[in-house]
Amino acid sequence: MNETTAKGETSNDSFEKWALAYRRLTETGRELLWPSETLVRLFKGPYLPSLPKDQRGKKVLDVGFGNGNNLIFLGSLGHELHGTEVTEAIVASTRARLKTIGLEADLRVGTNRALPFDSSTFDYLVSWNVVHYENSERDILDATAEYARVLKPGGRLFLSTTGPEHKILRNSRSLRRHLYEIGREDDFRKGQVFFYFDTKEEVERYFSTSFEDVQVGRTHDHLLTETLDWFILSAVKP
Repeated sequence: MNETTAKGETSNDSFEKWALAYRRLTETGRELLWPSETLVRLFKGPYLPSLPKDQRGKKVLDVGFGNGNNLIFLGSLGHELHGTEVTEAIVASTRARLKTIGLEADLRVGTNRALPFDSSTFDYLVSWNVVHYENSERDILDATAEYARVLKPGGRLFLSTTGPEHKILRNSRSLRRHLYEIGREDDFRKGQVFFYFDTKEEVERYFSTSFEDVQVGRTHDHLLTETLDWFILSAVKP
């Protein structure tokens, strides 16, 4: 039987591969147990002066929450937790994991372009290394508009997406501008098409279609044998 997949989307191999990957990571004890350090810095550090220090009771949506590592951090801030993933299997597994540590979360099946929540619901939306799974300019713009739809006016988007020097691009095949087919033999996503932004200015231009106060940064780590390269964005719904 196929996994239940997001409303408005059809079941496909990439969703099934993600469900299998998360299950195997959990079974082998290799799932992520820590949040993104960059996300922690954005919420806890001085980099966004207008961000309230006391965020208890704020509603946050984590799009593509995976095994919940960032949700655990967001819960520690006192946020009301919500999230989406692409199959019911991932949702159920992470819901159970959060419950074992005393966290309740409204987790649902959904995608970047089909978020199963009402408009103007959230104070914050976290999209951490998720939006690049869209594979056309139109889909990126639709995802951006969908993010804005579910945020309250004045709500803030926190986003990370792969930069042009990231290790995942090794052996990839360029299809056309922004689009690459993953070619790494050691990655379960081989053959999947990603959307990459080549410059900081391009990130700002795309997200300015639905947001204001768009700020774009970048983290770039050369970890001996591999490079991790991310564009980081914070923006506000008008």
